[in-house]
Amino acid sequence: MIKLLAEDRGVVLFGLFAAGVYLFLYAPVLTMVALSFNDSISIGLPWNRFTMRWYEETLQNTAALDAFLNSLKLGVVVSVLSTTLGLGVALASRRAFRGRGIVLNSLIMPLLIPGIVLAVGQVTLWNMAGLGRSLWGTVVLGHLVYCVPFAFLNIFPRVHRFDPDIETAAADLGARPWTVFVTILLPRIMPGIVASLLFCFTLSFDEFTRTLFLIGPQNTLPIYFWSNVLSDPSPATSAIATMSMLFSLATVGAGLLILRSIRRFGDSAGAN
Repeated sequence: MIKLLAEDRGVVLFGLFAAGVYLFLYAPVLTMVALSFNDSISIGLPWNRFTMRWYEETLQNTAALDAFLNSLKLGVVVSVLSTTLGLGVALASRRAFRGRGIVLNSLIMPLLIPGIVLAVGQVTLWNMAGLGRSLWGTVVLGHLVYCVPFAFLNIFPRVHRFDPDIETAAADLGARPWTVFVTILLPRIMPGIVASLLFCFTLSFDEFTRTLFLIGPQNTLPIYFWSNVLSDPSPATSAIATMSMLFSLATVGAGLLILRSIRRFGDSAGAN
């Protein structure tokens, strides 16, 4: 009886601790979402009344929409390029070669360097090279340095676990290298590729520090949000942040559905 009471007390304490952690993590987000519906000219209390005014203004704000579209297109371009480069390195590193460890460690080294340090180094290098700062130049290059290691880390485990003897057998039966890659290897590593695309897109879409140093006259959504908070803080900024968060969550949800469909297709193909 005493043991059961002690276990119940432990469960209760653990539940309270977990609830406190979740409250600490999500209370600021929930506060921001709630205040985006407050009919007030300032961010904060008192609560006046419920309104959708700030969302209507945001959807009619051409500058905010342009910044969102820039972030969207940038995220797509960076995710595709990062995944392509990460896939190429993952495939090249399947077999042992001299300096393989140095190459792989060098690839993930940017993950250990503070983002602001890389951003300052990159903007200095581009200035020395005479390359003007722009969304589709310096920002894309800066985001690639940031995202390619994540793409590689998502794809490499899938590639590494694949048995190369299967490819050898297909080649012995007359399959060309491209046919082997498309019909045998690619379907089995597709979950890693989709995960890489999804992860790199969200990283690029939400990236602020590197973008701030490398961007030119254009705006991305994080940069627009930052400048709006500094110049004209209002519940409209909370509405922008809420919609950005919902878009990111929807992107992640869509990616998870795609991954689940790929796994189901792979399981059914393997069963057949």
